[in-house]
Amino acid sequence: MPDPQLVCDRLAGRLATDDTNGLASAALTLWREPLEQPSACDSVFEWLDRQGLLTPAQAAPLRQWARLLQAPKPALMQLAAQPTAAVDPAALQAGFNRLTLLDSGAAAALLPRLLARSDMNDALRAQLRRDAALGLAYDHDPAATAAFTALPAQVIDAPVQQWRVRAALWIGDYRQALDWINQMPAALAAQPRWSYWRARMVEIIEGPAAAAPLYAQIASLRDYYGYLAADRLHRGYELNVQPSPDDPAVQATLAAQPGLVRARELLACGLYDAAVAEWAAALDGAAPALEIQAAHLAASWGWYTQSIATLARADEWNDVRLRYPRPYPAALAAASALTRLPGDWILAVMRQESLFRRDAVSSAQARGVMQLRLATAAQVAQRWHLPPPDPDSLFDPMAEVPLGAAHLRELLDRYDGQLALALAAYNAGTAPIARWLPQGSMDADVWIENIPYNETRAYVEHILEHIVAYGWIRDARPPRLAALLAGA
Repeated sequence: MPDPQLVCDRLAGRLATDDTNGLASAALTLWREPLEQPSACDSVFEWLDRQGLLTPAQAAPLRQWARLLQAPKPALMQLAAQPTAAVDPAALQAGFNRLTLLDSGAAAALLPRLLARSDMNDALRAQLRRDAALGLAYDHDPAATAAFTALPAQVIDAPVQQWRVRAALWIGDYRQALDWINQMPAALAAQPRWSYWRARMVEIIEGPAAAAPLYAQIASLRDYYGYLAADRLHRGYELNVQPSPDDPAVQATLAAQPGLVRARELLACGLYDAAVAEWAAALDGAAPALEIQAAHLAASWGWYTQSIATLARADEWNDVRLRYPRPYPAALAAASALTRLPGDWILAVMRQESLFRRDAVSSAQARGVMQLRLATAAQVAQRWHLPPPDPDSLFDPMAEVPLGAAHLRELLDRYDGQLALALAAYNAGTAPIARWLPQGSMDADVWIENIPYNETRAYVEHILEHIVAYGWIRDARPPRLAALLAGA
C-alpha cells in the first residue's frame, strides 16, 4: 500500500505546478478512503471543494464510515433499528469490529438484529459473528466459548484457533481447550505455546504420567514454555549455553575499518542513529562468523544494543553471556538498594524495554533504558523523594533506573507481590489490568496466556525468560518460574 504521506505530497506538488490533468480522479479516490489523511492533502481537498466535486452524494458514504469508526455503538444501533437503511458492508463490518474492541457486550447484544438485516450475506454474517466471539474472548466473557462453538468453518482462522483455546482455559473448560488444540493445524499446534497447553490439559484430564512425555518434548527449550514444562516435570532448566568464538585479532581488524571507526566516534558523540547507519554499511553482506566477532567488538565498546542485535542477525542465540550483559552497574546498584528489588529483575526490564539503549524514545514519548514517560517519572520521584526529572534526565541511567525500579516496586506492592501483574501493568498501564483481573483465583500461566494485548503477553513472558538467564549469568541457580509466579 502506498505511503499516504508520499501520495499527498505528490498530489499537492501537482496542484502547486498546475498539473491538474487527472488530479481530480486521483484526489477523489484518496478523499473517499475512510481514514484521516496527512495534512499535506488539505490543499488538494480544498481544491476539490472549489471545483464543486465534493457533493453531498460523494460525502454521505464517507460520513457514514466516519460515524461507524468514531462512534460505533450509536451508529450500529441506528442501523439495527432501521434494517433497510443503506450501508457499505465494509463500513458496517469495520464499525462492528471497532465496537467489539470497545464494548464486546454491546456488540454481542446488537449482533442478532444486525444479522437480521436484509442486506446481509453469508460471508458478512460469518465475519460479524467471528468478530463478536473474539471481542468476548478479549474481555474474558464466559459467553465466548459458546460464540466460538457456533462459528462457521470459513472464519475459523489462526486468531480464532488460538483465542477459543484461551477462552476455554479462562473458564476452566479443559476438555474443550484440548479438543480445540487438537483441531489446530499441525504447524500451529507444534509451537511451544500450544505444545505446553496440550500437555497441561492432558495432565488435568488424564494425570501426570500421561502428560510427562508431552512436557518432555519442550522441557529442554530456553524459553518461557520450556521453563514451565520443566517445572511441571521438576527438572532443571536447560539453557543450552554455547559460547561463541571470541577472536581479538579479527575484532582488531574490524575496529580499524573506516566505517566502524566512524561508528564508534559517532556513538561517543551520542549520534546513535548515524552510528547504526555506519555499522550497518560496514557489515553489509558480512558472513555470520564475522558478524559474531563484530558483536563481541560492540560489547567491548559498551554498545550492548548493537551487540545483541548483531548476534540476532547472525542467528547466534546460544551465547547467553554475550546476549545478557549487565550494563550501568552503579545505577543498578542504587536502584536495587532503593527498592529492594533483585538486580536481575531490573536488568530484565531494561533489556526488554530498550535493549539498554539510553536514548530510546517510544511513540508514546517513554524515554531511556527503563522507558518512563515524564509524567510517570515525576510522580514516582515525588513519592520516593528523588530529584524531579526533566526530559533529558530520563536519558541518564543514574537518574532513570532508580525511578523505573521504584515504579515497578509500587506496582508489585499494588498487586500483592504478583510479578506477572506488575510486569503487565508496567507495559500496559494499570487501567487494563483492572479489566483483566479474574473474579476468583487463577493459575498464573492461564492468566498470562489470556492477556489480550499480544505485545503485553510477550513482554511478560520475555522478561521472565530474561530473569532466568540473568540468574544463570551470575552463576547462581536460576529462579524457577513456578516460584516467580507463585500467588498470581
